[in-house]
Amino acid sequence: MTCVNPVLDCLMNHRSIRKFKSDPVPEATIETILRAGTRTATAGSIQPYAFIVIDEPALLKKISYIPAPLAIVAVVDQYRVKRYYELNDAPFYNDQAINLMISAWDATIALQNVVVAAESMGLGTVYIGMILSMNLQEALGVPEYVVPAGLIALGTPDEDPPLRPRLPLEAVVHRNGYQIPSDEDIAAWYHEGDAAWMNRFENEWTEEQRVKFIERGVTNRAQNWTVGHYTEEFTIVQSKGVMDNIRRAGFRLPTEERP
Repeated sequence: MTCVNPVLDCLMNHRSIRKFKSDPVPEATIETILRAGTRTATAGSIQPYAFIVIDEPALLKKISYIPAPLAIVAVVDQYRVKRYYELNDAPFYNDQAINLMISAWDATIALQNVVVAAESMGLGTVYIGMILSMNLQEALGVPEYVVPAGLIALGTPDEDPPLRPRLPLEAVVHRNGYQIPSDEDIAAWYHEGDAAWMNRFENEWTEEQRVKFIERGVTNRAQNWTVGHYTEEFTIVQSKGVMDNIRRAGFRLPTEERP
């Protein structure tokens, strides 16, 4: 895809990389992409987030199932904000749902800036969502009011995967209100991705792999997502981990009374 400027070229050609060379990421490169992350928009210029950079092999294996020379965890960091308020005799009540959501938003868009910066410098990246349910107090020693918001593994790519299909704009863009689609609309929007999945199912997987999927009730991409991958059990377990993290960090949920 040809774009009119290098920023668009980088955005339009994003691919998740899951195979990396073992070469370490230069420290100057790490600092550059982190600085790019901090230049993103942030509510009130407070920057209620932090990056935890991980390059220690044992820790990398602990937090990521994809081998990479570097990982960056973005976290909600209302702990640092609380300490700042205390030093300046300002009240702290940022332990509520809105503060958690805004902080997670800020952390996520900052991490996306890191991704774009890294890819513009020739690195590959991949988001790993399971960090959201991981106990970072145990894994990385984070204090109260700190919860995970995102994780990327990154490094020099050791693969060159094709671009994955994306839904057409009419599937994800609504103007002046949400437009309820028809069944025909839904089928048409997902057709390209469904066809690509079926091609892999029929032409790339072994007969043994296909039989295992069919035995589990997986014969199309939608079933692969819900029956084969993001199962109900998986979703329940991950959701519990997320809620445990929020409570463990000390954030007050809407149904909880103020102590």
